[in-house]
Amino acid sequence: MSSIEETRDRIKAWMVQEGLFKEEVQVENLYFQLAAEFPAKSGRHLSIIQPKNHEDMIVVFSRIRLADSHQLALSAMPPKDRERLLWKMRYDLLFQDSSFEIEPAGSDLQSIRFMREIYYDGLTKNLLMEAIKENFKCELYVVWKFQEIFGEGQANKVSGPPEPMYC
Repeated sequence: MSSIEETRDRIKAWMVQEGLFKEEVQVENLYFQLAAEFPAKSGRHLSIIQPKNHEDMIVVFSRIRLADSHQLALSAMPPKDRERLLWKMRYDLLFQDSSFEIEPAGSDLQSIRFMREIYYDGLTKNLLMEAIKENFKCELYVVWKFQEIFGEGQANKVSGPPEPMYC
């Protein structure tokens, strides 16, 4: 068994132990992708992947998508206020252990991807769980920031009932 297969099996076993494992997904450009849910049974999905161009690194990957109501509320903000909010979020997220990418780039925020790389020489169950929790805290920050700015009532006035923000 290769080191990659051993690593995949070890991570999968940890995820099963913690009640987080959902399924293994076959993706052409990845050695492996393990779909998980954190917190357990929360509906908040994440993936643990190993890209084919990295023989000794896994990535904890998650994405938060803005609800349509929050996208509309954001686009309805005065441009200067919208830019100030997005820069504030960038600066706050910059100092987290997870890296992030706003999609699409610019001020038309639709989702944010969070990634945390772990190299084989440091991979432990504890570090993996810390990385998963770090991504979750980054997502929670985005949810709470939008609730702070727009509140439930404000978002509902824009386009009806709120939709889930993450997937």
